[in-house]
Amino acid sequence: MESKKQYSKRIRNLRRLILTTVAAACLVPTCICVILAIRYDRLNDRYEQSEANLAWYRDRYGSEKEILSSEEEETVADSSFPISEPIDGMDVDYATIEVSGAQNPEDIEGTRYVYLTFDDGPSTYTDDILDILAEYDVKATFFVCGKPDAKYTDVYKRIVSDGHTLGMHSYSHKYSEIYSSMESYKADLDKLRIFLYETTGVWSKYYRFPGGSSNKVSKVPITELVDYLDNSEITFFDWNVSAGDDRAGATKDTIYANIVNNVPRFKHCIVLMHDAADKRSTVDALPEIIEAIQAMDDTVIVPITDDTLPVQHINK
Repeated sequence: MESKKQYSKRIRNLRRLILTTVAAACLVPTCICVILAIRYDRLNDRYEQSEANLAWYRDRYGSEKEILSSEEEETVADSSFPISEPIDGMDVDYATIEVSGAQNPEDIEGTRYVYLTFDDGPSTYTDDILDILAEYDVKATFFVCGKPDAKYTDVYKRIVSDGHTLGMHSYSHKYSEIYSSMESYKADLDKLRIFLYETTGVWSKYYRFPGGSSNKVSKVPITELVDYLDNSEITFFDWNVSAGDDRAGATKDTIYANIVNNVPRFKHCIVLMHDAADKRSTVDALPEIIEAIQAMDDTVIVPITDDTLPVQHINK
């Protein structure tokens, strides 16, 4: 009798084991499929976002190169300045330009201030950049463009909520339109300023000219544009250290070297980088760049504020 009960118990246990095994065999693949489906959707969304960002970037930058003459596309090197390549698709002759605010270490005593700035965003990589900056407790400056797509709304807001400086870099970034007349320039700038205010609540007062203030594309004298900025209580900032990440063939190593090797040359370093869909190398280099700068003696990384000494490319 006892053995019969034991036999029945074994049968029940065996049935439970079989049912559990069958259930697990069905459930595990189902869970895996659900997880993979979620990951696929996320990757697909990110891929589509990257495609859209890259299309936006190429539309603005690719088309502008067509208006440059072959002479303007040549690189003019100046050993006294740490940038010797075309900037934002344009060539700058530093032999004819005075760079204000670009003092050498021997000219000024005290702390070196480094301002990390990112042009052209937001993009698919902005959140990655913000994550890295948060990890190192570093504040930067973002010179953004106008991208009304809803997927960027939270990115604009995060730049502000994370304590970074929100600057302006034109709404459209279309050189041929922005610089075609004073009216076009004003319309583009006002559109961006209002858009950023409505999106973030910040009335931005910092600006970077597309191509820099030394660009050769503007049909309006830059001095007139600068006067308009002054009258609008907007300060413009160029740069004296460039990552060179807007050049073909830029890599994590070249970006790191361009910045870290040149920061020691100045007491006030405004570093130009780009936040765009094709600038993965910039994101990859950023942690090591921050670590190297933080390791420099008497050097701090800070965002642009009203107290920042502007670095400006001024045509003589």
